[in-house]
Amino acid sequence: MHDDTQRKSLTAEKLADLTFELVDRCHEKQQIIAGTVGLTVAEFKVLRAFGTDSRLTGAALSERVGLSGSRMTRIVDGLVVKKFVERETGAKDRRTMEILLTDEGKGITERLRQSYINTHVDIMEFLPRGAEESVIVAMEKLRDAMRSWTG
Repeated sequence: MHDDTQRKSLTAEKLADLTFELVDRCHEKQQIIAGTVGLTVAEFKVLRAFGTDSRLTGAALSERVGLSGSRMTRIVDGLVVKKFVERETGAKDRRTMEILLTDEGKGITERLRQSYINTHVDIMEFLPRGAEESVIVAMEKLRDAMRSWTG
C-alpha cells in the first residue's frame, strides 16, 4: 500500500512539473506568435476570443477571455489604436458596448489562426505516428480534471 501511495505521489509530481513546463512553453509560443504581428499576448488572446464572431459585446468578450471589464477596456483601447477593432453602441441596448473586428482585424485574426494551427502541426510531428487522437483525448481529460478542481 505504501509503495502505491509513493508511486502515485511521484507520478503526480512529474505531472505537475510537466504541466508547469507546458504552460511556460505555451506562454512563450503565444508571445512569439503575437509578436510576429506586433501584438501583446493579451491582445492576441482577445482577438483569438472572437473565434468565428466578428462582433461581441464587451461583457461577452471579457467572459471569453476571463478578464475584468477594466482590464478588457485597456486591451481594446490598444486594439482600437491599431485599427483591429472598433467600438459601437449596442444596437438593441444603447447601454451596452459592442466590439467589432475591422477588415484589418479580421485579416490579422486569420493570420494568427493560421500561425497557431501551423505551429501545432509542427508540434504534432513530435508525436509517434497515430498518437494524435490519444493525445487529444488525454489533454481533454486533463483539462476537464483541472476545470473540476478549480470549480
